[in-house]
Amino acid sequence: MYQLLAKKGQLFAIILGLVVVVIFLGSVLSGLSSGGYTMGDDLNAIMKNNPDQTFDFFNIGLQLTGVLILIALAFAVLFGIWQLVSAPKQSIKGILGAIVLAILFFALYSSASTDADSVIAPVLDRFSVSDNLSKLIGGGIMTTAVLIALAGASLILFEIYNIFK
Repeated sequence: MYQLLAKKGQLFAIILGLVVVVIFLGSVLSGLSSGGYTMGDDLNAIMKNNPDQTFDFFNIGLQLTGVLILIALAFAVLFGIWQLVSAPKQSIKGILGAIVLAILFFALYSSASTDADSVIAPVLDRFSVSDNLSKLIGGGIMTTAVLIALAGASLILFEIYNIFK
């Protein structure tokens, strides 16, 4: 199966994506026509004027997209494990990178503050964000910022290196 997906995996993904798009468009078009609407109608204005109106025919697109993301995640994990088991020596750099990333995230998560200043406090209260979740979000944002800074610095440094090479 690995060889088949390695050779034809992109084709399967494109076909599956097209099937999802066709199902979604069929659901939307049939939902609009059965509700008495056209493609030119402003659905936002309709929902503002009639709050009881729902457009559930859009949900299938979100649900199918979620399923495709879960399928892609499952295949990525399975093939990652397969590569790790089949070629452990070549996987050392990836494993070390993941360990460094986990250490960086844990350090930034541990240093994240749970104090909510006056600007963000109403948002945290509104969405019932706990202190632990707030630290998780802060750690994730700080990790992303550090990785963006490292990527930018490495881009500049490697370009300078390539000039003198």
